[in-house]
Amino acid sequence: MRAYQSAGGWLFTLLASLFIGTLFAEALFNEALSPPELATWAFPFVGTLLGAFLAFKYLGIDEAVKREELRAGAINRAILVLVSQVNYLSTVKAELFKDNDSPEQVSNLRAFPNPPSSHIRQRVEELVFLVELGESGLIMALEREQRRYDDCLLHLNIRNDLLFDVIHPLVARTGIMGKPITLEQFKSVLGEMNYGRWEVATHNVCQAVPSSLESIPALIGRLCDTGKKLFPRRTFIGIADIPKARIE
Repeated sequence: MRAYQSAGGWLFTLLASLFIGTLFAEALFNEALSPPELATWAFPFVGTLLGAFLAFKYLGIDEAVKREELRAGAINRAILVLVSQVNYLSTVKAELFKDNDSPEQVSNLRAFPNPPSSHIRQRVEELVFLVELGESGLIMALEREQRRYDDCLLHLNIRNDLLFDVIHPLVARTGIMGKPITLEQFKSVLGEMNYGRWEVATHNVCQAVPSSLESIPALIGRLCDTGKKLFPRRTFIGIADIPKARIE
């Protein structure tokens, strides 16, 4: 688009110059105007022409600046969505593995609230310009990361539903809610089928959340590096801006 505008400006200048030159040559050749009269007539015309050309160039520059601002803003917005996601998942991970380094948190009966910004999703259509700039792989990466995050929320919701609908009523009925019990006692209270469902749901969460916490910061870094490469005058949110304690 910028190339078209630049070519249009030069073409306009060339045609106007040829037109003025032809008029000057015709007037001098036919002696219709003396040189002083010709200069008096030409100066306002040249000034008008120059003003129109500068206005045309300024309009093109202004549009280019606005386009760059919108595109850089779209990249920063995509990063902010990822930051929101990583903050929520890091809180889930800290709660899930609290006081226990084992990846099997079967006896952890904590429920996790929905993320406060669960309505915020990637709008990859705002980043279609990356295709023409040779960065289409980033769009695919954002799509994959959004699906991975959605899978995390799905597994968390399945676990929460099972916790509220099945596990808590069974545990409350036996009077052991909040009391330390062994894994065998826990299995006995739930029964084989319910324990199996709970074990699978917990395992899925323990696999999905840490996986996203590794891939999201890496994608933030890619987006930041690409933004700086394409728009060096703009500032982008980087992985260094996220508290490290939240993503480790």
